[in-house]
Amino acid sequence: MKGEFEKTAEHIKSQAEHTERQIKQQFEKLHQFLRDEEEATITALREEEEQKKQMMKEKLEEMNRHISALSHTIKDMEEMMKASDVCFLKEFPVSMERRVICWCLWSLCF
Repeated sequence: MKGEFEKTAEHIKSQAEHTERQIKQQFEKLHQFLRDEEEATITALREEEEQKKQMMKEKLEEMNRHISALSHTIKDMEEMMKASDVCFLKEFPVSMERRVICWCLWSLCF
């Protein structure tokens, strides 16, 4: 009887150790899955960040081009005003119309 008890106890211990190894293997698989998901998510986040940075850089460059164009327009108008008030008044409507159209089109982009 004592022999059977010891045999049963060893069997139970063996089953428990086997089950523990299976549990550890399953949790290791889950941990690996979560590490992979974390890495993929962080990679996607970094790619999105770079795309947004690039888009903002392009918009900033576009805005700088428009600011530069407006600065040139202002400078040209100031020179026209210095040259002759009559010449400025004759050229102003055409020049302003072109600038307003460009500015309106640009504003629609943002």
